[in-house]
Order: sequence, then structure tokens, then C-alpha cells
Amino acid sequence: MSMEREQNVLLRAEHLVKTFPAGRNKVHAISDVDITICRGETLGLVGESGCGKSTLGRLILGLLRPTEGKIWFEGQELTAMSKGEFRKVRRDIQCIFQDPYASLDPRLSIANSIMEPLTINHVGTRQEQQEKVEALLKIVGIPVEYRNRFPHQFSGGQRQRVGIARALALNPKLIVCDEPVSALDVSIQAQVLNLLADLQNQMGLTYLFISHDLNVVQRISNRVCIMYLGQICESGPTEEIFAHPRHPYTHFLLSAVPVTDPEQRQEKELISGELPSPIAPPPGCRFHTRCPYATEVCRTSVPSKTEENGHLFACHHPL
Repeated sequence: MSMEREQNVLLRAEHLVKTFPAGRNKVHAISDVDITICRGETLGLVGESGCGKSTLGRLILGLLRPTEGKIWFEGQELTAMSKGEFRKVRRDIQCIFQDPYASLDPRLSIANSIMEPLTINHVGTRQEQQEKVEALLKIVGIPVEYRNRFPHQFSGGQRQRVGIARALALNPKLIVCDEPVSALDVSIQAQVLNLLADLQNQMGLTYLFISHDLNVVQRISNRVCIMYLGQICESGPTEEIFAHPRHPYTHFLLSAVPVTDPEQRQEKELISGELPSPIAPPPGCRFHTRCPYATEVCRTSVPSKTEENGHLFACHHPL
């Protein structure tokens, strides 16, 4: 990593491991993951359902504690903090959830939902809080006169805008966006993505953007991490990853993306086989059970990480 980029790091995690008990066994949700997020960028985190990306988001949010590994935020080690110490930092790390209806209290008006983080953290007087709520509603494009309405009176896209306003209430430095547009229609997705990009430019926000949709990730991310079965198999600048994938799993993911232009459509190379169980992940490279290029070394030896101009990949037979 360059010196300039090192100085610009907002969050860094090293050797993260998260296991969950499952009877006599363990679910290996996250296995030896390193991640770096720089100020003002959007890092896209991509993978199939069950690959561990939401678990990684919850570790960064402090909703889960890692089994092993460390997380630093602005140079402070979050994993060494008590709950009281972490509560002060927690204001700087907020979340936008996948389902805006489930993440908003149906008994609260949207004004009270947005105001709740301000009240809990004792930010401002009641009058100042109400003024902040009105300002946030304007920022996210919800008419201020709707402030006393309830979540069920809004469309999915409007509810997600309310969720964004709530996440912005405490002026966070990092927002974890956990599949924030996957429950929305495609036309509404575009509006919400444009809003997130505009807010980032206006407020200097940093995003960890979790998604299974590569089109969405390509549109909004500066850098991308590809996850497979609890591990990051490839990461790098978005343009580089999409133009020159080095890991076979990334190649297959990109090959499966729908192409709108009929003349550019090609025969799709699809991944064969089932995703292995995280209770008993395969030895060696975890992708070897589904990889057409796998050899004996892939079945027995964990591939080391290789870096080429900021493009990292872990594969014995890179493309």
C-alpha cells in the first residue's frame, strides 16, 4: 500500500475470524479476512448468499465480536474497547439495512425514527433535533410535510430514503450499506444509488457497500472485494477487477452478469456444483470443488495472496 493511501485509511481489519456454534460443530462464517477502507471511498463487498459478507459488516458495526483478529478505526483498536468506550465510536459508524420496512419501527412517525439516534445520544435540544430532522428529510428528498406519517404510508424507495436520513443523523464517517437496494425495483434502485453518490460527494462519506449484484457494485464502488465461503479471494480497483479478473470465481461471477445488448451476449460460463457447507469448508483453496482449473495443489494447499499494482488475488492458477 502506498504511503499516501496508508495515511488515508479510515478502517482496517486484520486476520478476522468469526465462528458460530452449531451443535458439536462450528460454522466458519469468516476465515482470516483482511480489509482496508480509505476515507471518502466506496468499497464494494460481493459474493453469493452465505459467503459471509453480512457477517463481516456486522463485525465492523460492532454488532458481533470477532472470534479472532483485530479492527482499527481512525487508529483506535475497536476490538480492544469495552462496550462503554465503543459506544462513543459507534456514532461514527452507521448502517443502512436491506429491508427499510423491517428496520423502521412501525409505531414511530418517520420524524421520530430519524430523531431517535439524536435523542439516545443526547445531541442538541428538542428544537435543534426537530430542525435537524427537517434538514435531513430535505437532503434525502422526502417532503417535510410528510414528517408525521408512518412507515406503512411510504413506498419502498421512500422508506429507504428515511433509512438513509436516519443513518446520517449523527454525521457518521463510515456507513455500512447492507444490500440497501436489493429489495427495490430497478428504476428506484438507480434513484437511491444516485442519492448515495450525491451524499458522499456533499458530506465526504465513506461506504462499505455489501451486495450480490455486480452491476450495482460496478456503478457505485471505487474498489471491490470478492468473497467466497468466508474468505476474500480477490480485491482491487473496480475497473481492474471487472476488466481483468485473476481469480476463476470472479471470472465466473462476471460471466453470469446479464448483458442488455443482444449483439454482445456470449455463451455464459456458469459455475458448476453446490456451495460447500461453512461447517466443513474444503481444505486447500475453498473454491477447488467447483473450479475447472483445480489441480492437486489446490486441494491440499491454501493459496497465498499475490499483489500486482493494488490488485490482490489468492489463487494457485490465476487467469
